[in-house]
Amino acid sequence: MKYFKYITVLSLLVSFTSCVDPIQIKLDEGSKLIVIDAFVNNMRETQKVRITNSDSYFSGKSAIPIANASVILSDLTMNVNYPFKYSGNGNYEFVIGSTDTIARPNHSYKLNVSIDGVDYTATTEQKRGAAIENITTELNNGLNGELGVVGNFYYCFLLAKDKVDAVSDYYWVKTFRNDTLFSEAADLITSIDGTDGSVSPAGVDSMYFTPTTTFLGSKRYQLSDRCKVEIHSVTKAGRDFLQQAAAQISNGGLFATTPENVRTNFVSSTKTAVKTVGWFNMSTVALKSIVVGD
Repeated sequence: MKYFKYITVLSLLVSFTSCVDPIQIKLDEGSKLIVIDAFVNNMRETQKVRITNSDSYFSGKSAIPIANASVILSDLTMNVNYPFKYSGNGNYEFVIGSTDTIARPNHSYKLNVSIDGVDYTATTEQKRGAAIENITTELNNGLNGELGVVGNFYYCFLLAKDKVDAVSDYYWVKTFRNDTLFSEAADLITSIDGTDGSVSPAGVDSMYFTPTTTFLGSKRYQLSDRCKVEIHSVTKAGRDFLQQAAAQISNGGLFATTPENVRTNFVSSTKTAVKTVGWFNMSTVALKSIVVGD
């Protein structure tokens, strides 16, 4: 997933100064990690799992692809295996082709990644999805919106429904402009039952998403731009992972907290294995797009 840069905690950086002699502290570079980005969904498109080696926290280098892994997705409910093939740059792919889908709601899944004789595995359940009714737009010309703005632009708003019952649903809302994903940490939109909190069982089958989820990231669109929205179902733990990763990426400034490793749901077959970070999730996706002005 291009969305996040995983953070490795190497040491607490403390600097001391003296009016006589400077004190220099050598930082521990820390161990490298295996990063597994495995968000698979039910859309009829090539599914990808990305596997790389992390570098030290201060290196500034790009992730190092791992090309010798074996990657197998198993549908535990149907007892079917789907092998992913290496396509370069750390990406392992499964081409849907004539296969209807490899991701089905309420099925249980396991992802097994084997590297140098060590198995890294994660399990999850694919959750049900939401339903998108429409995307609406609102013109902002400085009269009914932001004052002092030069030129007209549009905001996009999501009209979607969540099923209301005793089960809480967790979603990751992805927003695109002209097929380009807004992928900064500040653009992350997640929700519980389409809101910022859980919804109690109600006497209706479904309930509309509410702000701030419906306000698509404060992004501006022009006439003829395409606004596309995907709502991906995630587990509760998957939503927690996304929020923690986003918080670590945007962690900085005067009130920054100590960096920490982002959680993972992968476990290894041996205690001596290289440690992993990353996440495995199976998503049910609702998709809708409009052309602004149509």
